[in-house]
Amino acid sequence: MTLSVGARTINRIPTPFAHVLCAEDNLMAFANSKKLKLIAALVGDEMNYIKGAKSQFPQAELKGKKYGMKVTGYLADPGTVHDGIVANPDSVNEPEINAYMNNKNSSVELDLWDEFVNTEDGEKFMEEIGALRAKNLAINTQKAVMDENMFASAQALVVTSADFKLLTKSAKALNELGVAGKKLSFQSPTIMGDIAEGGLAKFIPNEKMTKIYEDAYLGKYGGAEQIELANVPVINTTNMDAAPTISGTIVKDANNNVLGVTAISAITPATSGKLLAGMPYKLSGLKVRTAAGIETEQDYVVIPHMENRGGTSVLVIPELRIAAPGTGYNNANAVIAAAAISAAASGTTVTFTLTPMLTASKQYVVGQVRTESCLSFDQYRFNSLPGSEVKDVGTDGNITLKVMEFGDGKNGVKLLRIDLPFCAKIFDHRESVTTYTLVS
Repeated sequence: MTLSVGARTINRIPTPFAHVLCAEDNLMAFANSKKLKLIAALVGDEMNYIKGAKSQFPQAELKGKKYGMKVTGYLADPGTVHDGIVANPDSVNEPEINAYMNNKNSSVELDLWDEFVNTEDGEKFMEEIGALRAKNLAINTQKAVMDENMFASAQALVVTSADFKLLTKSAKALNELGVAGKKLSFQSPTIMGDIAEGGLAKFIPNEKMTKIYEDAYLGKYGGAEQIELANVPVINTTNMDAAPTISGTIVKDANNNVLGVTAISAITPATSGKLLAGMPYKLSGLKVRTAAGIETEQDYVVIPHMENRGGTSVLVIPELRIAAPGTGYNNANAVIAAAAISAAASGTTVTFTLTPMLTASKQYVVGQVRTESCLSFDQYRFNSLPGSEVKDVGTDGNITLKVMEFGDGKNGVKLLRIDLPFCAKIFDHRESVTTYTLVS
């Protein structure tokens, strides 16, 4: 990618988890790590959606992984609470949480980099090359994380206009599940602007949050910190699939009582339909079961999204674990009547038909309310090129740059490469609500 500065044409570099590649004995770029730290810090500043994310995948699981490989974590089992004084020990059931190693990178000829990186004029360096490359890498990395994780929700809210009810109802949906922790609300600048016109004074300021999110932070309202977020997904429902299905296997106990359905992570389109990533669907009678095992009256929502698996996009849904009421089968995150399971069964296969929540041939802007810590953002290290020089440049946040310098013998040039290897996943989608605001 190129950037035109005056009469020059400059190759563009991205940067949040970066690998920089450089050649032979030229260590000039590495000698000036202060400039690289400026880039790393700016990358972190630009990634508001990722701020506050936690590292939740075991480091042992990340070790030795390569781009596109799967990494596995586990959702903690809260156990079952029983009445009375008699203990009823249950086995530990920790559902797997799978994610895939991804990467964003950018490279530039080293002579061009050195022209700026070795200058004492730090302001010029950031203006001419550092800030531009940092922002580009941050925007593209954050966009990739958002496109997957803004749809990783067990609940959804659809509204026809942007007003304060959007903020309060979405936060309350989380509160109904007793979800603990700081809640963050992300909406597009246009949506937030329309809401703020109805009374900016309603937002309660927080000095600490202002320092973290700067101008993107509006204040606290409805129990959540309200943050503007650019480049949110937009859903166009033209030719949407109105009747996709999900399937699993019915599970019964020794007495032939229905316990639930095996875990479901795929969605099947209807024969003549268009299955849209990000489209929310409901199943009549399907309700959210909390992490504490409480069966609620909150509608469980199925939202498919595209998952990047090393350059290959796969349509998936957050794992749905259905139990019959009162059974707690398979560390369930949703419940539906045993009769409904039996009615949808053909032999041992259970097939449910879903109903869309959005209106056809319309456009909706997506937002999200989630806990700060439900998003896991991890790094991994891949092998360096033979003969290259490598340096890790970190910040006080969750961003580390991998900087590599190497030589391109074929073309006789020295290159600098910055990579951002990352792995991002919402561990428990019950801690997230996706919102849809009708705009046209």
